[in-house]
Amino acid sequence: MDKIMNIIHKMIDPFMNPENWQKWIEQILIGIFYVVLAFIIIKVLHKVVEKFFTTKYGTKRIGKSNKRAKTMVNLLQNVISYVVWFIVVTTILSNLGIRVESIIAGAGVVGLAIGFGAQTLVKDVITGFFIIFENQFDVGDYVKINTTGTTVAEGTVQSIGMRSTRILSFAGDLTILPNGTMNEIVNFSIHNGMAIVEIPVSIKEDLNEVESKLNEFLPTLKEKYEIFIKDPEILGVETVTAGEATIKIAGETEPNEHTSGARILRREIKSFFDKEGIQAPIPTMVSYNPNNIQ
Repeated sequence: MDKIMNIIHKMIDPFMNPENWQKWIEQILIGIFYVVLAFIIIKVLHKVVEKFFTTKYGTKRIGKSNKRAKTMVNLLQNVISYVVWFIVVTTILSNLGIRVESIIAGAGVVGLAIGFGAQTLVKDVITGFFIIFENQFDVGDYVKINTTGTTVAEGTVQSIGMRSTRILSFAGDLTILPNGTMNEIVNFSIHNGMAIVEIPVSIKEDLNEVESKLNEFLPTLKEKYEIFIKDPEILGVETVTAGEATIKIAGETEPNEHTSGARILRREIKSFFDKEGIQAPIPTMVSYNPNNIQ
């Protein structure tokens, strides 16, 4: 019984000493100060990094350099946060009398023990390094990613981290992929796109005259819409049937803008045909009545 009481007294005695309370309160206040200071430093450094890349690349047009800048800003901000919080935590532990060196040394031994179980994490981080420094894709790129499983993610890259990548689909679904699971990556935002449309006209129209008018009209679209890199051009007559002829037109666009370019071509050419009086093919129906055959 006496031993139990001695143990209880040893546990209670430190809390009964006013000097200990004063020391603990000081350490808590110092710790709170370090945490607040860390938030301020991280916020300032994030702004500095963002300002640096904004000044260097600008934000008027979303080009390849801007996407690369967003990717590097995201990465550097994450690294800054990790480093600052690591310094703050180790400083607070040191002030509490905990030997950080022993913890780090122990973490090395523990890390070696659990290394075999953390292979996936290591693979994710290594793959993340290669994605960023090989510039496989950047924030803002439209990609399609096949994973080692059955998951297929397609959409716009929202963020690239050292361990995972976030893909936002057209429908608004956010897919978070561990970097190590990426198997095949298709990047639709690297090279210029090609908007290709097939425009039907009535077989009664003079195709030479129609093409001549289109050749005068199509160059005006590049001046009107910035997504076109070159003047849209006529590739030729694609098909001819009993009631219509189909003219194929192509226009080179900015990366991942081929769909929008095709919609613009259809709308503008339709309006141009209406203005010029060029007829669209009209469906015809032939009625067959065997009773009229003599």
